Formats: sequence, structure tokens, C-alpha cells
Amino acid sequence: MPQTSTNLPCNIRQATEDDLEALTTVELSATSIFGTIPALADLSSNHASPDQLRQWFSTGRIYIAEDNGKPVGYVSAVPMDAVLYIAEISTIPESQGKGIGSALIQTVFAYARECVQATKEQPRVSLTTYREVAWNAPFYRRRGFKEVDAEALGPKHVAKMTLDREERDLWRPGYTRCCMLWEEE
Repeated sequence: MPQTSTNLPCNIRQATEDDLEALTTVELSATSIFGTIPALADLSSNHASPDQLRQWFSTGRIYIAEDNGKPVGYVSAVPMDAVLYIAEISTIPESQGKGIGSALIQTVFAYARECVQATKEQPRVSLTTYREVAWNAPFYRRRGFKEVDAEALGPKHVAKMTLDREERDLWRPGYTRCCMLWEEE
């Protein structure tokens, strides 16, 4: 299982269903930052349901970051359209800017390499996010992600973007969603 560098203030391990409550607590803390953006303030109380978390456990992996045993972040990654998709990544506000989000992403990159090892295919990781929010698309660009059309990744990515726009109402004036992709070079 991938581990973080020892100079980070956290340990990353694969989460289990025993971590459900901690994952929800981390995500609610992390999404509270959306309260600073009036057009997105209602997202500050969003979080994955226990059923959604269980689905991510059954189809992919969830990694949790802990600082002295306290959960401070997590990432869920599931296969989607022959790509490993980051369904959620959250870091509590007081731990942001310390490299924990980057370490979680590196852990997903290692998982992507593991997933394609037998096939010799190129490891690829995707996600959907806001273009204009500093801790969203700009953060991921600095970690090697590039914006791509959902159609280039497959029908499940197209369906996810449609769901975000039409049913989840995540597209707001001045705030648009985009699909991003990391490919190992």
C-alpha cells in the first residue's frame, strides 16, 4: 500500500468501512470553505452519503490521511471509462497547505500504476472540478492534470458532467465544471 513521505505531517492508509464517520467528518470540514464563495455557499454542507462511500469501497479504494491518529484528509478513486476517477478528495481546513492533498493525489497515482501494471497501459487519473475555484482546477493543474473534454474519456464521464449540470445544479454563474486528466509521461 502506498505511503507518504516521512517528512509530511501525516500517514496515509487504505480506509475501511470502520472509517465511515471519520470520512464524513473530514468532508464536511473540507467543504465548509465553499461558504466563502456566495454563489457556492450551499455546497458547504455537501458530503458523500454512507451508501456512496460504501459504493466507492466496493468498486475502488479510499485512502485516509491521519495526523497523530486524527483523520485530516481522504481521497476516493474508482475505475470509470478505463481511467481511475477521483470521486472525492477532501482535506480539513487547518491541514490545507501542508502537502496532504498532494500526498493523497500521489497515492492515487500509485494506485493507478498498480491498476494497469498487468496490462502495460498508461496510468491515467481523471476528476471533475470547478475551473475558477483556486483550490480546484488550478490546484490540480499544478499537479499535472490537464483539462479535457469528457467525451474524450468516455460515456460515464459525459454522464457525470451532465449529472453535475442538470441534476446536481453545480454549474453556477461564474463557476463552471470541467473534466481533468493526469497521464503518466
